[in-house]
Amino acid sequence: MNNQPFLSGFPTQICGSMRRRLQDVIAAKRRSLRESSVSTYAMQFSHILPADFLHGLSVSKRIRHYCNVVVFWTWLAQIFEANASLSKAVSLVQAWCDDFDLPVPGQDTGAYSRGRGRLGEEFLVSVNDRVNAHLSARIQPRDTYRGHVVKSIDGSSVALDDTGKNQAEYPQPTSQKPGCGFPVMGIMGVLNHSHGGWEDFAQGKQNKHDAPIFHKLLHCFKPGDILCGDRAFCTYELKSTLLGREVHTLMRLHQARHRKLDWRKGRKIDANQRIFIWKKPAKQPSGSTLSAEEWEALPEETEVRLIRFYFEDRDGKKRRMVLSTTLIDHEKYDWTELAALYAQRWDIELRLRDVKTTLGMDHMRVKTPETARKTLRMALIAYNLIKSSCQEAGHWTGTDLRLMSFKGALDTIVANTSRYLRRQKHVMKIREIWTSTIEIIAEKAIDLRPFRHEPRAQKKRPKNFSYLTKPRAEYKEIPHRGKTRSLA
Repeated sequence: MNNQPFLSGFPTQICGSMRRRLQDVIAAKRRSLRESSVSTYAMQFSHILPADFLHGLSVSKRIRHYCNVVVFWTWLAQIFEANASLSKAVSLVQAWCDDFDLPVPGQDTGAYSRGRGRLGEEFLVSVNDRVNAHLSARIQPRDTYRGHVVKSIDGSSVALDDTGKNQAEYPQPTSQKPGCGFPVMGIMGVLNHSHGGWEDFAQGKQNKHDAPIFHKLLHCFKPGDILCGDRAFCTYELKSTLLGREVHTLMRLHQARHRKLDWRKGRKIDANQRIFIWKKPAKQPSGSTLSAEEWEALPEETEVRLIRFYFEDRDGKKRRMVLSTTLIDHEKYDWTELAALYAQRWDIELRLRDVKTTLGMDHMRVKTPETARKTLRMALIAYNLIKSSCQEAGHWTGTDLRLMSFKGALDTIVANTSRYLRRQKHVMKIREIWTSTIEIIAEKAIDLRPFRHEPRAQKKRPKNFSYLTKPRAEYKEIPHRGKTRSLA
């Protein structure tokens, strides 16, 4: 009878003791690779995402090159390295397997792509919850506003590869011709200013209003939180819904209310503050996401405090802003403090830039909407892991967390990966390396340069190529004075 070394559970009379021992050794090495040292990033963040936790989430029972844990750390390495290609991800796995004297997978990226497809959304949600819990547990009183955790919300968009599935769920802008544009996925995120990490992201069509998508993120808010948002979120429905959850809001007054605002009405506090009573609209708005029962359960009126002041816009011109807040107590919450607190909302724009530009997520190279949503979730986890190092470094030096450089922390973590090679069993040495990494990150604080003017202009000219005006399969080039144009 032929020996079958891949059936290692059979008795030695069938398989032979030598082959069985060899198969057991390979299985043990694979298990070690999967559970504890799949990459140097796994060692760097083992204090947040230990091997036992990830192995408990994994549903892969077969011995694979690309099980859930291996795929997770490989995908994370891609994002850390500026959204690297699938080919580079496979090369990383080949290097890890070769380092463990294991069979090296082929260069074909198909197996890795299928492994990403097997990585479930539940796995990523559980990982993100654990990273968020790690950040929240280390919030210090000085990171809050009078004991309140301040959060901001805003929307943006990312481009996807031009495939039929992506176009069906996230259509390209109507201004672009068919076959000449890219699908656009609208995203909305909640930023926690107390630790600098993202609470969660929600997806939707790019041309949809922000307010309906917001209801997908209600789970991010806890009693006592303060939500900062721009004027698009300043609706009666949203304010009343959050106030029912004991969550306060601080938002710029919606332009429709601003146009009709009569400052002589309401209860006067001082020259810059008044208390107004907002009544529930007689008819539920068409864009509302509440059911009829939930709409009826909203209070008939809500007390809102309006604050007006002057500010300078980007052009240096003096303009008036009106804020609305449910923080009614003007003696406890001074209006100048609230104005400064709302100014911090701009941080969410910078953090979106970190995700889209620094992590290279402005265009996701994915073929399906499902993979796009998973990639966004992975970007969220990667960002929060980097922010956890910024939080630790900021607390170690007493530096304001807003001044910790995200790009500096990312570069330091990527540059220190080689120091973890062959350190899988040296726990104390891993801690020493991580401590020295935090010390380096602590030195990379951002220098504030007020009144610095940086015009939004490019010095380098783009390449002189023609625009694609037809689908690529139909586009025909006609040489014309060093340029090309399509055949009519």
